[in-house]
Amino acid sequence: MKIISLNSIDAQEFSSNLGGIAYNFRLLDKGEAGVFLDIYDGVDPVLTGILCLDRVRLVRSAYLNFPGDLMFVDQEGFTHPVYTGFGSRYLLYYLAEGDDDGAGM
Repeated sequence: MKIISLNSIDAQEFSSNLGGIAYNFRLLDKGEAGVFLDIYDGVDPVLTGILCLDRVRLVRSAYLNFPGDLMFVDQEGFTHPVYTGFGSRYLLYYLAEGDDDGAGM
């Protein structure tokens, strides 16, 4: 299990090496509509427009060949993520294959 570092800004792009592959991510807080995540393998989209909810796996599909899963966890309660708490209240966990989702629960 690994925590992916985020900034407290409403729109950001970042990269992370997961399972030996460098993935690129776009994270966007759209206010009332929620927080959305896009995942790219290089420039190729793996999954886009993922609604980020508290303690809900974001990828959930083995056929995408993503090595594990991602999940936001609210460290102070059970609310869905908002950008003002990225990296402090709302942590983004990478769960490698075989990790359980006991992260912060």
